[in-house]
Amino acid sequence: MTALPGRGARSTRTAFAASIAALAVVGVLGYIGADTLGNSTTGRTAAVATAAATTSELPATATALIGVVDDDGRLTSAAVAVIEPDGTGGTLVALAASADVRCGNSDELEPLNAVLRVDGALAFKEAAERLTALSFDVIEIVDQPRFAQLVTPLGELPTDLPIAVHDSSSGERWEAGQAVLGPQAAAQLVTAHDDTIADWYYEPARAAVWAAVADRAGTGEPPDVGAGPPVTLDEFFARLFAGPVVARPLGFVIPDDERVAMEIAPGLWAAFGPGSIDAVVVHTRSEVLLVFGSIAPARVGAPLDAVSVRIVADFSDADLAGTNRNRADVIRYAIDRLLYTKVNVVAVAELPGSGAPERTTVHITDPALLSGISEFSQLVLGDSDVTVQTVGIAGVDLDIELGRAFLALLPPQ
Repeated sequence: MTALPGRGARSTRTAFAASIAALAVVGVLGYIGADTLGNSTTGRTAAVATAAATTSELPATATALIGVVDDDGRLTSAAVAVIEPDGTGGTLVALAASADVRCGNSDELEPLNAVLRVDGALAFKEAAERLTALSFDVIEIVDQPRFAQLVTPLGELPTDLPIAVHDSSSGERWEAGQAVLGPQAAAQLVTAHDDTIADWYYEPARAAVWAAVADRAGTGEPPDVGAGPPVTLDEFFARLFAGPVVARPLGFVIPDDERVAMEIAPGLWAAFGPGSIDAVVVHTRSEVLLVFGSIAPARVGAPLDAVSVRIVADFSDADLAGTNRNRADVIRYAIDRLLYTKVNVVAVAELPGSGAPERTTVHITDPALLSGISEFSQLVLGDSDVTVQTVGIAGVDLDIELGRAFLALLPPQ
């Protein structure tokens, strides 16, 4: 999966319209994904037809991938860092070390830590790109001393550990609760491993260390690093730590033992030694796209030869009253429905929550797509309107503003 900042729209006007007409007859959401948008090529034609239209750009962001390994070269933690478009501060997103690189959407499981151990650093980079849908300016795999060096400018790290952590290699133990970690202690904790328990058990503690790093950022002066994206992790972290940083850990689900035993990719069994616990977790694709589509939309790839979508959500608490969901739940459900039709969800705009409009609106820049998109929108998004606008977003074919009517599609709980 390759992320291209200047990606073009995709799909042929006639193929798109014809396939959507077929949908109106079939009326099955799965058919949309199998035979229509996923195989369409309309956007390329649409991009030419609308070349005269004014376009805006998604905000440019620098990205970094950090893998953390213990003394045995075992991946114990990973994180994605994104710098704000203004060049300082940003977001840290912790990834589970044993996260499946395809978010569980395959009949094989490929945990990141096993990919690194068996296939090496290049395969790890490519696996992380598939998992996150991002491209990266900087990638580095760091050991304990390097991790400590990177966070040393932040000083001591007040950390709230949700669980007790024991490292079977060193015998070190950290109790649950408030702790103040120096850089070396933080490095020891984030690389801690216990051979007797599943690796994912430590993920909340590792995420807590990344959260502590984020909390301490923003106290320095913006560095004078010149123009262009950073090219080293030291330069990247200097910019990141010069402004406020938010930590956004990804949730995960744990596949049952039978699935893990049956579906770990055959070439990766070598990563699991005799008597070890084969641990894999799954970050859901909708949450991955919600997070990275929000903080680094210009870097999210469009892997399918299909239209690319941005989702805009401005639901207030009053809008969501009685649904038993928060705004993120609704966005994830919208992403899931769109992914099922095999379109590319490349950007998410979470607005302040002042209130969504009554009806969902799909904004397009090519009038020729109006009728086809209208039928697609009704099938996938419910009660909705399609409008043609003269100002579009580069790389985005459909700009979908979710309305309160979409809430009617939420499944019962």
